[in-house]
Amino acid sequence: MNLSAAAGALRASAEALGAAGHRMGALDLDPRAFGATGPGRLGDLGHDLHLLWRGALDARVAEASAHAARVFEAAEALGRASGEYAGTDEAARRGQTEVA
Repeated sequence: MNLSAAAGALRASAEALGAAGHRMGALDLDPRAFGATGPGRLGDLGHDLHLLWRGALDARVAEASAHAARVFEAAEALGRASGEYAGTDEAARRGQTEVA
């Protein structure tokens, strides 16, 4: 795999990671799934559990987004490096003379 292909693979990975984070953020369980509408302390506990779950999910979505941005930045840097290597190789070929 050359550097350009590796940069493309990293870009694809960044897109997949960002999409996964987006899908995760769309998960919205109703508080009733945690028993938040139950009577008394059990309902309070269900409400608290839902808040904890939502906070943890939101944190994972933010992490996925941040990681996707960093992977994309790495892909861009690798793409630039690939272009620089290609330019250097081409300049070296042009400057090289045939030895008979």
